[in-house]
Amino acid sequence: MDLPSHRRRFDNGRKDFVHHPDFPCSAERRDWAALPLDVLWVILSLVPQADVLRGAGLVCASWRRLALDEPLLWRRIDLAADEEDEKPSAAWQAMARAAVRRSAGRCESFRGRVNGKFLMFLAHRAPSLRSLHVTSRFDTPDGKFTRVLAQKLPMLEKLVLSDGLIEPDSFAALVDHCPRLQLLDAYGCRAMYPIGSRLRARLESRIKDLRLPRVTVNCRGMLMMGIRVARRGRSDGLPQLVRL
Repeated sequence: MDLPSHRRRFDNGRKDFVHHPDFPCSAERRDWAALPLDVLWVILSLVPQADVLRGAGLVCASWRRLALDEPLLWRRIDLAADEEDEKPSAAWQAMARAAVRRSAGRCESFRGRVNGKFLMFLAHRAPSLRSLHVTSRFDTPDGKFTRVLAQKLPMLEKLVLSDGLIEPDSFAALVDHCPRLQLLDAYGCRAMYPIGSRLRARLESRIKDLRLPRVTVNCRGMLMMGIRVARRGRSDGLPQLVRL
């Protein structure tokens, strides 16, 4: 007795192939380049973006064209999954910059490692950025750097800093220049000295979801704070430095 049609083995070069009842015979061979654009978009959106940048977007001309010329594919950039590979700074920066360029100014969310140069590049290329999640250690240079950065990101609503040193001046810059900021999570960071009560009150009144950093007061922090206060020409409130 013949087997049901969906279980017959066909002599078409693959004698061990068994058709599934839900798949047509033509499913054995398919021209992936001929898929509709919206289907290709769904497929590429499911592929990790780091893999698309490495070469998944080069499968064929239509895939490459979509990966390069469709800004919506890069509206939300997530390269954090790629951080298990310890790459030199130039390698991950090249990948991250390529993703931001492909967004054509429409990037609204970025998650991944950063440094100062890349943050400035991101702020310049993504003026509509709403969410920034820094997954690497990043030591904020000073309040001036954060002020310049914040002025370029007026749409920012969510900021997560996973690790690093940060100054209270940086929080003041965020409050002053990011009026839409609703979530600020810097609990994984360390501050070199406590946040003043007035600034803390401003932060708590403006930002709904707020997690401030742990305070780390040590010899290095005291020294750095003393240097910065001296540069500003102020001596009041400077803690006594002990000669080591």
